[in-house]
Amino acid sequence: MDRRRTAIAVAVLASTALLLPEGAAAEPRAASPTSSAARAAPMRVSTVLTGLDHPWDLAFVSSSQFLFTQRDRKTISLGTTSGAKRVVGRAAGIWASGETGLMALELAPDFARTGTFYTCHGYRSGATKDVRVARWRLNAARTSARLTKTIVRGLPATSGRHGGCALAFGPGGALFIGTGDAAVGRNAQRLRSGGGKVLRVNPRTGRGLRSNPYAKSRYAMKRRVFTYGHRNVQGLARRGNRMWAVEQGSYRDDEVNALFRKGNYGWNPVPGYNESVPMTDHGLPGKQRSPRWRSGGSTLATTGAAWLRGSVWGNRSGRVLAVTALKAEQIRLLRFDRRGRLRGQSVALRGQYGRLRAVTVGPGGALYVSTSNGGGNDRILRVLPR
Repeated sequence: MDRRRTAIAVAVLASTALLLPEGAAAEPRAASPTSSAARAAPMRVSTVLTGLDHPWDLAFVSSSQFLFTQRDRKTISLGTTSGAKRVVGRAAGIWASGETGLMALELAPDFARTGTFYTCHGYRSGATKDVRVARWRLNAARTSARLTKTIVRGLPATSGRHGGCALAFGPGGALFIGTGDAAVGRNAQRLRSGGGKVLRVNPRTGRGLRSNPYAKSRYAMKRRVFTYGHRNVQGLARRGNRMWAVEQGSYRDDEVNALFRKGNYGWNPVPGYNESVPMTDHGLPGKQRSPRWRSGGSTLATTGAAWLRGSVWGNRSGRVLAVTALKAEQIRLLRFDRRGRLRGQSVALRGQYGRLRAVTVGPGGALYVSTSNGGGNDRILRVLPR
């Protein structure tokens, strides 16, 4: 067992050949803002589950079953495509307030064999309040899940505002963690803080990888940093060797960013917490990475992200990023070319189901989307092209 775990760790740490090189391609010019006139994309929508309360994330464990979190209820449940559901996991200390609670859920690459998955959640015990990443195990009967280890702790939390949080596995088995700045102005640019970052860690230990840009730092959190200068990372989606992030803007400029090692994405709302500053402030020292798409003069409150996959989507498969939005109550479909340049966009489900949170690709390429309206009125939808 020890030799196998060591081999896994070495494989993760030796993934340098699959890293996302900073100079891999010329950076495109800043993407054009969105427009309310973006064309509608007709979809076929059916309801899979009802009676939910802020379902935050979901992941398929078989062709007919999926795990999902509920932020405020602080539960992990198993749902089926035929409409059944049951709670399978809870843990002591999970804290929910405002935008923070039991949030992201990501299956380990070896889930089929081990039942291992990861979550991101708020935590509170006495005077301790933070955001944490934990490893869980689902039993073989899929009736019970237990938290086996907290791998990252100390991600900043205040009132619950800007808690993040996104999880995704990248090249070499590295776990990427998108975080929020906790509405503290200095966090995004402060490399010793885990807030306003995308971290890259060994999923067994939670430690930063040796190939991370600040791997030699004396500070454990800084060793985890992959990119910084983010406001509130809500979604991560991998295409090939590149990880992409969806970030909520202030009153404007939600962003979709292609992530480059050591990239600074330009959020720096100081002094205090000054949200009138640009989302990407090119006046900061050094180079700031421009977004590949931005929402323009008004925020859509973008959240989840998934690349369309499967023959059902035709030539959109692998080229279109589906991004859900809370305030705008829609799915924004963003088409990028192979170099990551925005080539077009369309809108689906606008105003039909209220606020939309999670999006993932399920069996047959269908999108599974959760609503986030609260009060037990939420649902999970199956979405296919018409």
